[in-house]
Amino acid sequence: MTSEPPAGYVAFVTEHLEPLRRDSVRVVGGEEDADHLYVDVLTDVATRWPWLELQRTRLGQARAADDFLSRVFRRRSERFWLDERPQEDGAGDDALQITVTPERPQEAPQRRVYVSTAVRLAPMVVPRRRRGVFVAGPVSEAAIAWWHAYENIRRRRLVYIGFVVIAVLLALAQFAAPASEI
Repeated sequence: MTSEPPAGYVAFVTEHLEPLRRDSVRVVGGEEDADHLYVDVLTDVATRWPWLELQRTRLGQARAADDFLSRVFRRRSERFWLDERPQEDGAGDDALQITVTPERPQEAPQRRVYVSTAVRLAPMVVPRRRRGVFVAGPVSEAAIAWWHAYENIRRRRLVYIGFVVIAVLLALAQFAAPASEI
């Protein structure tokens, strides 16, 4: 995987970005958290893009990327709602609990949001206007998602290499240990 997104992926993001943003806002309930949902979905698609292109070109599945986008969006949306839903310990415990009213209004619990450097730098990218339309929007989103996917794949490779090195070292230590005499 290269560090630059291919033209096919940029075209895919250009085609699907606005509907994906709208659906993310609808699922999340506001624009402030919608960026996290659709960027994660685009990152998942970018991670699988070589396989999706292979399916499209060699296996004759023209809608492989569209179908994968739908599945990932549904899965991420469900995960978002599961993270937001309060955990219920027991249904019958409500009658036994005493409710204490605090003196100050209770603040809503804040969710921890992990944001990468690419997402923090994205507002600084000034898109160019061409005939009243932002041109760099989909290109920027594609580049951000592609970079996230690139970093995820690079991290996985490092973990795999570390695992193999540890396995080889353990095997060498097993063979290098002197045999105990009985």
